[in-house]
Amino acid sequence: MRLVTDDRQVLIEKAVVYGWSEHIGLHALVSVANSLTAAGASDIGIGVRITYPPHSDKFKIYTMEKAIKKECRRRKIEFLESFIFENPLLTVPSVTIDGVAAVPEEEMGDGGGEESGKSGMSGRKSFAGKDIVLSKWVGMDGMLQAARERADMLRKRFTPAFIRQIISYEKELSAGKELELARGMGVACLRQITQGGIFAALWELSKELGVGLELDMKHISILQETVEVCEYFGLNPYQLASAGSFLFVTEEGDMLKEALLREKIMASVIGRTTGGQGKIIRNGEDVRYIDRPAPDEIWKLHISEE
Repeated sequence: MRLVTDDRQVLIEKAVVYGWSEHIGLHALVSVANSLTAAGASDIGIGVRITYPPHSDKFKIYTMEKAIKKECRRRKIEFLESFIFENPLLTVPSVTIDGVAAVPEEEMGDGGGEESGKSGMSGRKSFAGKDIVLSKWVGMDGMLQAARERADMLRKRFTPAFIRQIISYEKELSAGKELELARGMGVACLRQITQGGIFAALWELSKELGVGLELDMKHISILQETVEVCEYFGLNPYQLASAGSFLFVTEEGDMLKEALLREKIMASVIGRTTGGQGKIIRNGEDVRYIDRPAPDEIWKLHISEE
């Protein structure tokens, strides 16, 4: 969401996550910070709302808040306020992060997350025929949430070394250098992959730009660890939260890809925008169409514990 004044724009971003892990709120924080940074913000403030079901461990709930405050100090994000209260309608704690930043108009970028990426969209003609570049890996954010929420179950299935490898990817959730590179190379639009995964992000990208899509499933990067965790819990990684991963729409997809790889940031050209309205994904000889966004797969973890 954006509020435009004479000399600046106020950006507002929101992210909501559910879970029992003391780290769960960090996923919402990272998502908000990445989206605001992608839109050109540097000074960010956040508000936190944690709601929890009756009979929750109150110490654990307040530990969630402490973890968010600690990460804000590390990232130099201003912690503006927090509200923590019981909600008898919930069965799983909910953490909502509201981020706000004032950005001079000349610094504004296109794109970020669920609430941004909509300015400067001048119609189908100007955005058709461009490359779509994916940074990092789809489903990584959701994999980490699952690993934290179901650590005991994972330890019964996987080795300690494998679980340490999963957790090591937490540092990849933050976006920075890739956004600087994209802006420097004149990327037309960028969008963080958040709730609903890459399929939801592609649907929204198509809708916002007024273009069709032609994509190659084999070029969509995914970690082997994500594949195995998703298979274990029965989750679709392509409909799984992917904060930290971005879609870039650009004239020079290969050039951006190579620039990202030189910075040791995984990147791939996954397809192109088209002048039509179809949203096609090819996987060898198989062809499928992207459907409207579905609920994020991570919710299945909590539904299954009912």
